Formats: sequence, structure tokens, C-alpha cells
Amino acid sequence: MILMRFRIEDRSMEPTLKSGDYIIVNKLAYVFGKPSKGDVIVFKDPKEKNKFLVKRVSKIISNKYFVVGDNKRYSQDSRHFGPINKNLIVGKLLMHIRQ
Repeated sequence: MILMRFRIEDRSMEPTLKSGDYIIVNKLAYVFGKPSKGDVIVFKDPKEKNKFLVKRVSKIISNKYFVVGDNKRYSQDSRHFGPINKNLIVGKLLMHIRQ
């Protein structure tokens, strides 16, 4: 499966993505390339393996990715769990469908 659909469940990416919105993620986006600063990505939560998070890449540090939510007040992100490895990344935001 090349594309995956996710439903936004929290406020961490407001105003870009709101709770109830859907996103389509391209799982092949980083097979041959790397995330860039500013990309919105979906990745496996480093603390809860069965949970997915949506964040924006804000820094790249030695092949690790520092990710933050656009709404920093409501976001659990790299400020809490540190940078993530590429192997946790599911894919890149391709399409956003507003609720």
C-alpha cells in the first residue's frame, strides 16, 4: 500500500491540521530520499509503538529528525522525546482533507 489515510485526533498541528481532518500520506516519499526541514510527516510514536503522530520537521541533526507540532502548546514532540530516527517515519503528508 503506497498511500495511507489518517484522522487527526488532537490540536497539536493547529492551525495547519485540525482535529477531525483527514490526511493522505505517501509512504514512498522517503524510500530514496530524506525528509527536509518543513515537511509534515507521520511517524510511529517513539514511546507508544501502536500510535502514530503527525508533526513538522524543524531540524535535521546527524540523520535524526527534530519534529514539532505547529501548536507547540498542545504538542508532545521532540522537545519531550528527542529527535527521531528515519526508521520511525511512515511517510510524508500528500493531501489534507478538512472536516
